[in-house]
Amino acid sequence: MRWHQLVILAGLIFLVIIGLNTSNQGINSLTREERQAVLNLDYNQGDIKVEALGNSYDYSLDKLGTDLQSMGGKPKELFYDIIDYLKKIWTIFDAVFLYE
Repeated sequence: MRWHQLVILAGLIFLVIIGLNTSNQGINSLTREERQAVLNLDYNQGDIKVEALGNSYDYSLDKLGTDLQSMGGKPKELFYDIIDYLKKIWTIFDAVFLYE
């Protein structure tokens, strides 16, 4: 998978998330409900707050760093697994939408 293909795929995923968050805000305005964002990341004084599909998760950067160090070589293995997964997604996207 080439670099520009990864950028296109990441951009597409980013645009979908932005579109879902925008439509969620519109629905909240129309119904006067206070639903959480589809995906939101917030950084506040060394803590990361992740809101995903209405659930909120708090992470401390210090604890996250020590957890990654204790994992050893697994983050590298996980990174390559993610790259392989993105390659499979790109192959499907290429076959369905870009095939000529």
